[in-house]
Parts: sequence; C-alpha cells; structure tokens
Amino acid sequence: MKLINFVLFQFGWFVSVWGAAQQKLPLSMTVVALILLVHIMQASQKKEATILLFIIMLLGSIFDQLLLITNLVTYENQFIDYLVPIWIVAMWGLFATTLNLSLSWLKSNRVLAVLFGFIGGPAAYFAAEQLNAVQLTNPFSIYALALGWAILTPVCLYIAQKWNGFRT
Repeated sequence: MKLINFVLFQFGWFVSVWGAAQQKLPLSMTVVALILLVHIMQASQKKEATILLFIIMLLGSIFDQLLLITNLVTYENQFIDYLVPIWIVAMWGLFATTLNLSLSWLKSNRVLAVLFGFIGGPAAYFAAEQLNAVQLTNPFSIYALALGWAILTPVCLYIAQKWNGFRT
C-alpha cells in the first residue's frame, strides 16, 4: 500500500506540473482527482481521510498564497493572477495522501521530518521550475521554501495523526 501510494503521488505530481506547464489543466486535474478519489476509497475511515485532505489543502494553499503575494514564486496557468492556482491546491491534496502512508515513517522522528521538508520542499519547486510550471522569482525564494517546508512537514504529520483514515 505504501509503495502504491508513493508511486501515485509521484505520478500525480508530475501530471500536475506537466498540465500547468503545457496548458493541459483539465486533463491533469482529472487525473489528480482520480488519484485523490482512489486514496479516499482505500481508507478504512473515509471521513478522516477526506478531512485530512481538505485541512492540508487549505494549509498548503495558505503557504503558497503567501509565497505568491510576497512575489517569491509565480505559477503557470493561473486563472486569477493574485490567487494560487488550482493545480497547486491539488498538489497539496496529493501530499496529504502520503502523510499516513508512504511518509508515515517520519512521524516518529521530528528532526528527520524537518530535514525532509527543508530539502524536499524546495527540491520539488526547483524541479517544477525546470519543467516551466513555477518560477522562483527572488534569490530568497529557496530560503523561504526551505523554512516553510521545514515547518509545514512536521505540522502536517502531526495533523495527520489525528485524521488518520488508514488507522486499523
């Protein structure tokens, strides 16, 4: 289950970034919606899994909105220039699917969770920039991403403990 979750997350991440960069959002968001639906359907407690998705999507969107309004990051395929695009919101949903499955091993070690976020968060944005979906607009962008993800990763994992739809 954890391996499938990891593969679906990676696939969904790539499809989201590709869809934004190539102006194929309807297709990419349909794929991501199906991944999120499969995730919820696999959960033993569907309500908790769904609530977790929405909490993390909201929390992550607030973070990305702050990056956008401070002009640290710009996004491709924004329908409204001053709002974070739907594909970023969807990617936070994808991230939420990993918290109680493929990233659950980070719950027991906060230091590793902080380091994972500190390195992994900026790496994902950098990769998305290479695929022309995101632009880091400022030399401080990478530092803001590292700090934000170093904080958000353990916070998200903590929230995931309460809303664990995969608890047996």
